Amino acid sequence: MIDAAGFGLNESLDASAAVVHLWVGGVSSRSVPGWVREGALLDSNERGRARRLERIEDRAMFAASHTALRLVLSLYTGEAAHRLAFDTADARRPELAWSAGPPPVRFSLTHTSGLYAISVTRRAPCGVDAERLSPRLLDEATLRAALSQRELAHLSTLAPREATRAFYRLWTRKEAVLKAVGVGLKVDPRQVLIDPELEVASVNDPAIEADLRTGWCVGTVCPTLDHVVSVATRWVGEAQRVALIELDPSLETARPAG
Repeated sequence: MIDAAGFGLNESLDASAAVVHLWVGGVSSRSVPGWVREGALLDSNERGRARRLERIEDRAMFAASHTALRLVLSLYTGEAAHRLAFDTADARRPELAWSAGPPPVRFSLTHTSGLYAISVTRRAPCGVDAERLSPRLLDEATLRAALSQRELAHLSTLAPREATRAFYRLWTRKEAVLKAVGVGLKVDPRQVLIDPELEVASVNDPAIEADLRTGWCVGTVCPTLDHVVSVATRWVGEAQRVALIELDPSLETARPAG
């Protein structure tokens, strides 16, 4: 399975509450290893969800991303990947089901065309979102449904291609925050306000618990020329530090990026 023994993963994550480990990997429906495609490490619910997907590309991505999640979490917990269980009882973000107190790590999983990403923190709630950059210019309706008036005004000052990249940066940050809060797109993304200079965010929605509306730190990386990935964590008084780790498509090896 994943050979990452030399990374010092747990020591790195313990170094500061501001540290986020961001694992990224790519997948192709033609190159998914057999043991991943067969769902050898997944539980019956995950295998059932994968089978119900109509497109082979979607089934391959689901199997690979959820298998990768189990393998990654096993590195931090010391538990066998296939034995890990997840708690989704409160209908918010999934957590590790852990009988001996709080789970040892928090996580978030996302995937888009050709790429999945997993964020891991020690205790802070986290959310991650990824998008594949589109060469097509965004239509006005999409922009107005996602961005605040201030954000729209800023994008209007940019050249078209630059504005498109800026949109995806904003959009993934908003989704990452909403995933970290645990509500997803039940909240209007226009109510997620991003401060681009301080890289912090707030959620201006009275339906959200007061202590969860502010204090979110956001960061963005571009692991490929075609993808943008953003991470959100609770503000801990220092700048978020994202350690990017790349997973081989075989899910056999990993290496720090950069």
